[in-house]
This record gives sequence, structure tokens and C-alpha cells, in this order.
Amino acid sequence: MSNRIEQEIEQEGVMSNRELRRRPLFWIVIVSAITAVVMILVLGLRGPARASAAPAAIPCPSGEAITVVAPSAGAPTTVSATVSPPVNLKPAKDGVVDSFHLHYFVDIDPSTVVRAGEPVPTGNPKIIHSATTTQDVGTLTAGNHRVWVVLGDVAHTACTPMVAGSVSFDVMAAAALPASGTGLAGGSASGSAVPMFAVALMAGLAAASAGFVMRRD
Repeated sequence: MSNRIEQEIEQEGVMSNRELRRRPLFWIVIVSAITAVVMILVLGLRGPARASAAPAAIPCPSGEAITVVAPSAGAPTTVSATVSPPVNLKPAKDGVVDSFHLHYFVDIDPSTVVRAGEPVPTGNPKIIHSATTTQDVGTLTAGNHRVWVVLGDVAHTACTPMVAGSVSFDVMAAAALPASGTGLAGGSASGSAVPMFAVALMAGLAAASAGFVMRRD
């Protein structure tokens, strides 16, 4: 009888130890759940993070003018621009509030695409946004081309009234190179091949004749 009582006491002790071990895990789960709920509520009250606003552009200075120089023979697709009086030219991505940059329109009249107070279009390879006064405008076909350069602010908006300059120039077709194996050199080579063939033929006939004579002897 006493043994049975002792076994029951031991079993109760084992169960009590298990419950004690489970209690910390239980409270950890409860605390984690409460923490998650609190964070969700806090973030919900704050709302989504707002994107940083674009820098406010300053008005374009008055009295500005742009002069554009056509490409040179050494750089047949590079034009140069001069802004006078000089302004602070910086890439728009730098976000410098008091800066400006240039827009190179290649064979596109800016008056047909630029709207007052609206950004100059992006994503067109023929409209190049640049902070440099020397710009390679890319591959050009043979013929006449015209490039306009327009001044714009940090928000890509062209000045109003528009500050622009342009230049027209001709691109010459590349000189055709002679095909390989043709021309004077090719003719000389083919002409020299005939005498060589004749010499070889005569040498072969002579050798055959000599062999015939020796066989007769």
C-alpha cells in the first residue's frame, strides 16, 4: 500500500515538474503575440512611409542665351554648348536646388514636345539630359542634322520663356573601302598566275619527253 502511495506521489511530482517547465514557454508565446499586436497597431496608426518630396526648383535667371557649336572632324557626333551668363550646371539626380542642366534634342524640335511648366520627356535616346556642355549625341546617319540645346531646372522643367540654341550640320557618308582580293593588286596577282602555270606545264612536258627518250634508249 505504501509503495502505491509513493508511486502516486512520484507521478504527481513528475507532472508538476512538466507543468513548471511548460510555463516559461507559455509566457514567451503570450508576450511575443502581444508585442506583435502592439507593433502592428503602432505602424497602422503611423501609416505608410512617405517618399521624400522632389527638390523645389528655383526660377530660371533672366537674360540667358545658349550658343551651340557643330561637331568637328575629330568628333563627328559631339556638339558643344555655351550658356551665357554661366549657371550652376549639375546632374538632376544630385538634387541640387539651385542647379540647372541641359537637354540635347537630336533632330527633334523642342517646341513640338516641351510644354510650359511640364518636365522635359525622359526615356527618349534623342532627348539627352546632361550636365555637360560637350555632349556626344550618338550615331547619326549620313545627311543633314540639327541639334537643339534647352536649359532646364533640377525638376527637368524647361525655362519659361524657353532658353535654347541650335546648330545644323552635315554628316558625310563613310568612304567605301575596296573589297579584299580586287583592284590593281588582285589583277597583278591573277596575271602573274598565268605565266607560272605555263612554266609549270612546259617543265612537265620536258620531263615527260626526257623520260620517253630514256625509255627508247
